[in-house]
Amino acid sequence: MARSLLAVILGTFTLRLSTGLTGGALVYYLADLPTYGGPPTDALTVATFSALFYASELIGSPLFGVLSDRLGHRRVMLFGPAFGAIAVVITAFSTNLIVLGGTRVLEGASTAASVPSILGFIAFATAGDEALRGRATARFEAATLAGLMVGFVLAGLFYPVLGPMVFLLNAVLYAISFAIYRLGVPKTA
Repeated sequence: MARSLLAVILGTFTLRLSTGLTGGALVYYLADLPTYGGPPTDALTVATFSALFYASELIGSPLFGVLSDRLGHRRVMLFGPAFGAIAVVITAFSTNLIVLGGTRVLEGASTAASVPSILGFIAFATAGDEALRGRATARFEAATLAGLMVGFVLAGLFYPVLGPMVFLLNAVLYAISFAIYRLGVPKTA
């Protein structure tokens, strides 16, 4: 498989790991929010934050797909980790529910920007080889699922030790994803 396709798959893994880590750690953070000076939260708050993430992803994906076709897959691919890093840094330092809800929208936009541009790149890079496209797409899906699962597991391990600073660690993971896409995907894609 071409180096750029492998970079996209690795970047997908690290990006989804970051998404899973935030999603898992946020549940713990919301439960502990009063400890950090925030209001008490309940299951409805957690559910609302999840809905905000998925609504942002659902609404934003078609828009970022069009933008990816116009600006280039690589350029829009870079939006995802940038949005995610901004979201988790804000999360680490906020206890305001409205701000935290906004970070969930921003992180949903991270996924909305990433998925269409990555899939568009895979289609572009494998245009002449259906078998390669099948392998690349399967690896994209595997990297997505594995990254999310590892992120959820790490949230349970890291949050009790780091508390909200786990979100700053997560910003580093987003930066790694950004670097992988920036350095591993050709500018012409």
